[in-house]
Amino acid sequence: MKKQLIAITLIWISATYVIGQSNEIIVPISDPTKRGKLKVDIHYGSITVKGLPRKDVSVKYVSGEDDERDDKPSLPKLPALGRRTDNGKTPSNKDGLKKIAGGSLDLEISEDKNEITVESSSWSKKLNLTIEVPSGFDLNLSTYNDGDVVVSNIQGSIEISDYNGSIMAENISGSVLADSYNGEIKITFDKITEGTPMSFSTYNGDIDLTFPATLKASLKMKTEQGEVLSSFDMNVTKNGPIQKKEAKGGVYKVVVDEWVKGDVNGGGPEFTLKNYNGDIIIRKK
Repeated sequence: MKKQLIAITLIWISATYVIGQSNEIIVPISDPTKRGKLKVDIHYGSITVKGLPRKDVSVKYVSGEDDERDDKPSLPKLPALGRRTDNGKTPSNKDGLKKIAGGSLDLEISEDKNEITVESSSWSKKLNLTIEVPSGFDLNLSTYNDGDVVVSNIQGSIEISDYNGSIMAENISGSVLADSYNGEIKITFDKITEGTPMSFSTYNGDIDLTFPATLKASLKMKTEQGEVLSSFDMNVTKNGPIQKKEAKGGVYKVVVDEWVKGDVNGGGPEFTLKNYNGDIIIRKK
């Protein structure tokens, strides 16, 4: 099928653009009767994805100028340089100039054979996305700075990467791979895809997962500065510490690796849960 491309390059004019303004793009799907996939890759901002009974994809975006960030450092005001007027004041170096445009927002949306791709390569303009997709969609979501990822009502395979923000998902039926550095991971499953491994990791933040009571899995868990808590009965074993020795090129290395393992309802596919500063919480729904 022919690839559909919606390329958006936004340059706002101060007279018409309002920071925080919401805009919406409707993206048609090549074959609504088949499963689709959403891929989102942005550098600065948040991603919210909602599964709904629809046959197309809605992408809403809200942007704000970098000057609106609370954590932006303040700089001392310097005296203006320029000629003196008759009244002794120094005019602005912008006197007599009319503003035509400000910064620009880079956003591209495309569709190819039921795969929707949403991308922004901007590091300076924050972009907050709210996307509605059919519930039976697979997701691959990635953001890097100053934004959470929130997902709800999805039946499919989900991959999420968020370097500096939290990952939250609810009413999920399927499988999840979630990776953060500075943020908690909190996910509630209605159903899981049987026989499918999953992975959840963060450096700073709790990992809080809720599974159906019928869960069958082998959990491999590790936290450096926290506790492992569970409402499931588990057959728990603790490894370690295991020493892995390697000798290559005249370099001798010993790695000490310690994990807690637990089988739920007799065990099943391996679920890996790892953080450094936070608790690991396993809840029964």
